[in-house]
Amino acid sequence: MIEEMSITVNNVQFVTVDNEKKVHIHFRGNDAENQINLNGYVPATVEEYETDASVEGLSVLVKTKVTERLGST
Repeated sequence: MIEEMSITVNNVQFVTVDNEKKVHIHFRGNDAENQINLNGYVPATVEEYETDASVEGLSVLVKTKVTERLGST
């Protein structure tokens, strides 16, 4: 499961999309066996970012958003 993946936040980019401020959290992730890797970014609101902007907090936010996205397919 995604909970067993190691997520590393590479970069945080503040952008404006349709006159709305957003945060793109760029990341890299690997499973425990290094057989699966994923990378990219997840869009977040400024409020989501400000809730916990620590490295650990952003990793949890990335895991949550990736899990939501994978669950919707």
